[in-house]
Amino acid sequence: MRTLLIIAGFFLLIFQHLFIATAQHIEFLVFIISIILLGIPHGAADLLVANKNATINHQLFSKFTFLFIYILRLSIFALIIWFSPVIGNLLFILFAAYHFGETDLHQFETNHILGKLFIVSYGLLIISTILLHHFNDVKQIFLLFESGKKYLSLLNWIETNRYAIVITVGIFFLFSTVAFFVKYALYKDLKNGLFLIRLLLILFILYNLPMLLGFTFYFVFWHSFLSLNYIFKYLKNNHVYSNTIIFKQVLLYSVLAILGILIFGVIGFMFTNKDAMAGYIFLGLAVLTVPHMQVMHTMYNNIRTKSRLI
Repeated sequence: MRTLLIIAGFFLLIFQHLFIATAQHIEFLVFIISIILLGIPHGAADLLVANKNATINHQLFSKFTFLFIYILRLSIFALIIWFSPVIGNLLFILFAAYHFGETDLHQFETNHILGKLFIVSYGLLIISTILLHHFNDVKQIFLLFESGKKYLSLLNWIETNRYAIVITVGIFFLFSTVAFFVKYALYKDLKNGLFLIRLLLILFILYNLPMLLGFTFYFVFWHSFLSLNYIFKYLKNNHVYSNTIIFKQVLLYSVLAILGILIFGVIGFMFTNKDAMAGYIFLGLAVLTVPHMQVMHTMYNNIRTKSRLI
């Protein structure tokens, strides 16, 4: 499946060079459609996943309590971003890096310091390639918000030093990966290194795609698709949930999320242009990352440590 997704990424590169280079509205249309069809649905099964997490871990589960805590976490993080944009965005990058790394590398045992450094550095390398290589586009989105204008000097500093930051992240990834593989003797099995080949291909695709399309490829085509695949397998194991139940759950909460986005978008005048819409979507994804990541972290931990029960 991952091989097919990488092939799809190269087709996207070809498509971009043939069409989107002269038609940015197509790029934006691909981004919006992909978010609706895969990006939003990949987080819409959190309630079912949390329910199974509780069952496996012999914990009581309350739908009301789960939704209350989920929304509380979401609201707290939204307030952090609102009152302290720099801290909020740094936290989002770290959370997203951990989530991306854990999803792509969930086959490794990472429940220790070296393991966590390994997956965070992996995620940071992905994110820095998407954002910093195309920081001119990212900067324009930040400047749509008052906080972005307030921290213009910081944005300018990042723009000037973006490749130095990418190189630093790359060195961090190299050292953490070597330390992790040596410490746990993972280098003895060459199959453990296959993720490096995939990573290099992903980075090549992200480097050559424009920012919005690169984000679409990784977050939607790669991350969301793989996450949905893992979620379906996790929920269906031992016949706990059927495809019908999972699909209905995902559809229901996807529709609710889309309606919420439309309502707040209209109220906040966020649909005035494509840059404003993209900024609003990125902000929404940032706020949703924290509660979603916690649910998925527990799921991946169960897959690694309690596979016989799943």
